[in-house]
Amino acid sequence: MQEGVPHRVKHLARGPNNVARRLAGYIINGYKFHTRRRDAKHKTQNSGVTLVSITQSFASSKDENPMTEAVTYYGSINEIIEVDYYGNFKFVLFKCDWYEVEEDKYGLTCVWFNKLCFLDDPFVLASQVQQCFYVKDPCNEYRQYVMKTSCRELSTMKGPSECNGQEAFLDEPPEPIVDLSILDDNSNVEWVRDDIEPTIVESHLAMSSALDSDYDSDFDGSL
Repeated sequence: MQEGVPHRVKHLARGPNNVARRLAGYIINGYKFHTRRRDAKHKTQNSGVTLVSITQSFASSKDENPMTEAVTYYGSINEIIEVDYYGNFKFVLFKCDWYEVEEDKYGLTCVWFNKLCFLDDPFVLASQVQQCFYVKDPCNEYRQYVMKTSCRELSTMKGPSECNGQEAFLDEPPEPIVDLSILDDNSNVEWVRDDIEPTIVESHLAMSSALDSDYDSDFDGSL
């Protein structure tokens, strides 16, 4: 009720709407994110997230001198929730499973899907994360190797839209399709078909030259 308080602070103090939207996908910062449930129905993987945070790290439970440094976290999205502050502004939250991270003897980063951490702090703002995907270790199904992904350049961004009431996406250009079956050994594309008989068509210049040649042979030099 006091004057001089910013409107944004007042709206935050009031709290969000009790009704929130649950989404199956969301595009932000050039990344297209999906929940793990949606990923299970597709061949693509868009549920992996990574976050770099400046935090205090402890070498062990008995460590009394923590180090403040950048720590990278890895997880997967379970739910995407849009929190609405009564039409004044909105926030999109990712509810994630966060995994224990280790580095193997080759220097590769991997996570353990059966070892979860930060169970009391599963939420993160969608604007804070980047995307990654996981490759299963053929020798251990619970160990997954981390691969970073690059964000896509969105050329036509028309704003959030709904798809069947479950997804919030931004329009993006279609990905180019390359038929690997037409690549030769030198990775050059063969543009000539070899499965049908060729049709040879003489060019206009070649036909004109042939006609001129016939005309010259018939001309005897007299008027």
